[in-house]
Amino acid sequence: MTKRLFYPFVTFFFFLFVSNTPAYSAEDIEMINRPVNTSGLTGLLFTTSPFTVPVRTVEIGGSVISEKSTTPAYTLTEFPLSVTIGIADNMELAVRGSYIQRDTAPSLVDRGSGDAEISYKWNFKPQAEYSNVPAVALFVTGIAPTGDRGKDLNRVHSWGTRFGLSAGSEISFDEHVLGLYADAQLVLQDVTTPTYRDIYSVVNAGALFPISKYRNLQIFIEYTMVNGKKIVNVDGLDFSATTYGLRLVSERFNLSLGTQFIRKEQEGFDKSSRLIGMVSMKF
Repeated sequence: MTKRLFYPFVTFFFFLFVSNTPAYSAEDIEMINRPVNTSGLTGLLFTTSPFTVPVRTVEIGGSVISEKSTTPAYTLTEFPLSVTIGIADNMELAVRGSYIQRDTAPSLVDRGSGDAEISYKWNFKPQAEYSNVPAVALFVTGIAPTGDRGKDLNRVHSWGTRFGLSAGSEISFDEHVLGLYADAQLVLQDVTTPTYRDIYSVVNAGALFPISKYRNLQIFIEYTMVNGKKIVNVDGLDFSATTYGLRLVSERFNLSLGTQFIRKEQEGFDKSSRLIGMVSMKF
């Protein structure tokens, strides 16, 4: 594994093993709802947690992700829609599609479908009671080239896949609970086509803290890093980003709002920001 992929995975495994102190039972104080993220897997907005939706539960999620850039001037808005199913204990399956709109100065607008994805997650090491040792999950995503190529709204040309590990611990103290989550992913896109071949890493980490008496109002912060990307597509090239957000949940409903600040490594691109809104419902 090259150095650009080595360091993110070292960071991930460090997070995995640092926590090993006694805690309250996970059944005494816990998150009242663990909704899906913008990729369709249970998590924050971008971070994938190791937890899964309950077996035979269906969660439908819809998002708006709008990025505003000044240099160069453009607005990129994506509307992801996902359906997630708890297929077994500690396993979930998610299907995701999206619609994308890109506005570039002065008046050029491109609209079309994005690529389709199907993801599977297996929480093979649940968090034990009375322990802060993180739960660990394996997840893999297949990407189908359904994006509009003529308008450069696609991420892959023939196929793509992401696979990785997620770790997370929900730490209870007094009458409070703190969620800490991280994931590390390796992304392979069009590796059989030299013109479009790309292999890069993605790391996400985040924390979630309920701020209301009944834990239904929560704040969260996330950090994202994309490293080693060589092919320019609708996602651009390497970047790092920090996301701040607020989440309102009930046992079945979720509303999450966030602001993301992006630092791009691509020459000629200044910093940009995103507004993110997401709702989901469990059935």
